[in-house]
Amino acid sequence: MRHFFLIGIVLFLLASCKPKEDPFIGRWTVDKVNVEFDVDWATPEMVRQFGSMEKNNVIIISADSVLTLVMDGDTMQSRCSLRGNRILCDGEPWGWYEEGLIKTETFTPMGYVKASYRKSKSVNPQGIEP
Repeated sequence: MRHFFLIGIVLFLLASCKPKEDPFIGRWTVDKVNVEFDVDWATPEMVRQFGSMEKNNVIIISADSVLTLVMDGDTMQSRCSLRGNRILCDGEPWGWYEEGLIKTETFTPMGYVKASYRKSKSVNPQGIEP
C-alpha cells in the first residue's frame, strides 16, 4: 500500500515539473487590421485591398527563435527576440507583444498599416496550414 502512495507522489511530482510552454512560440494569425492612408494618395479601393492582403498574413515563431512571416505567398525569415515587450528581428525593432497579441505597424508612402495577431489554436505551430 505504501508503494502505491509513493509511486503516486513521484508521478505527481514528475507531471508538475513539466516545463512551461512559451506563449510567444507558435502560429499567429491576423486578429485586426487598421489601414490609415492619406486620402490624397489612396482610393478607398486601395485601402480595402491593403487590408485584405494583410488579413492573410501568418507569423510562425519557432522554439529556436526564428520568426517566419508568410505574406501574400512570400516567406521571410529572421532571428527574433523579445526585449521587454518589443520584438526585435535580426536586432532591429519589428513589433511588440502586448496583452497576448503581436502588434505591428508598417509605414508606406501612402500611410500606415497597423495589424494585431492572435496566437492560433493550431496543433502544429511549424506548419502554415492549421
